[in-house]
Amino acid sequence: MTWTVNRATKVWSCSSYSDLNYAEINNFAEYGQPKSPYEPGYDHDFIPDFANIVIQMTQLEVMTNGYGRNVRVDSFKVAKDFLSRKISVNNGTYSFDQLVTAGLASSGDRWINSNLYGWGGYSVSAGSISSGDAAYIHGTVSLALMRNTRFVATTSGRRVEAELGAGDDNWDFNSSSIPNVVNAVVGTLLGPAHYNLEGPIQIKFTGAGRTAIAES
Repeated sequence: MTWTVNRATKVWSCSSYSDLNYAEINNFAEYGQPKSPYEPGYDHDFIPDFANIVIQMTQLEVMTNGYGRNVRVDSFKVAKDFLSRKISVNNGTYSFDQLVTAGLASSGDRWINSNLYGWGGYSVSAGSISSGDAAYIHGTVSLALMRNTRFVATTSGRRVEAELGAGDDNWDFNSSSIPNVVNAVVGTLLGPAHYNLEGPIQIKFTGAGRTAIAES
């Protein structure tokens, strides 16, 4: 079992991306923890706060085995433009913030906003769970060039030393990205039998992201 709980903060940590599927998310909504009372591993002493359910996973896990695993450095337009020399700089090493300060990038350029519903300008992978589970749990997602990313210009070429991560997620049984009728149908077919949530389930990604290098 890859689930652990911090009893002081009531934050649940999942060490394996594949263990957060639709059954677990429904259990969180119904029971406040990843197991039901009818399964081994259910914690009978845990008292959930249904207004503040938090799931935690490492950046490295979601970016290696989750929906971020197919994301490349040049998936980000700012990285692609830097490598192709559309962004003109002197030789040196630059952070993303330095490119923004110099007017060579905008703050939004470090993000990719996408979804797991199967449409949109950029397709992300479901990762190590089924595409249906990924759409139900994560739905709309965001991916980022993290703060440790560096843009390197030399006489011989360009290089982006990237740290790739995911933006925090949430689940509240009603996606703003799909029609209400679809929400209703999905909720009826897949949703928990008894809905206790008082606020969205927060899915937070922590720690360092996946490192990758692209050169030109």
